[in-house]
Amino acid sequence: MTDTQPNESGMRVWKSVGEWTYTHCDPDMNPKGLENFSGLISLWQEKRQGRRVPAWRDFDFYDFKGWHGYISVYDVSYDPFDWVLRLSGTKVDELFERHLTGMTRQERNEVAIDYDSVAEFCEISCTELMLAHTRGPLNVKDKEFKWVELLELPCSDGGPRATHTIEAVVRLARDEQTHWL
Repeated sequence: MTDTQPNESGMRVWKSVGEWTYTHCDPDMNPKGLENFSGLISLWQEKRQGRRVPAWRDFDFYDFKGWHGYISVYDVSYDPFDWVLRLSGTKVDELFERHLTGMTRQERNEVAIDYDSVAEFCEISCTELMLAHTRGPLNVKDKEFKWVELLELPCSDGGPRATHTIEAVVRLARDEQTHWL
């Protein structure tokens, strides 16, 4: 994996593809480095309880107050790497203009154009247990073009890799689209 030097919040650029930028960081990052997600990152860090990442079972429905519609939860499997969308928030479904809960990796890849880099980055985040952040134009087939920011928070039920991941998505306003790192 080719990385740049970390910025002041600990974020490193992994790759840029077109208008998408992929960054990652260790679990101890300063939550203020990702302003749109700082509260969610702080919650996730609190749930770690001395571990590299928390387990999905450490979270309660009420922990996500204010985020319910913007969260997706994935069940992750390996050999080969794959996932299934366990739960997709209503705001996420609105962005994709379809119901995503229950979709497999392949089905979601068929919905969004050029989703391969996002899927590859998700795999790296899950196997290396790091926070992953992406920002760019969501290009859903036959739908309105939208700019989004996504955060992947891996969760592990005790093993060396993620068993679940929590993905949060925020639609960016026009003035936020060009502001980056």
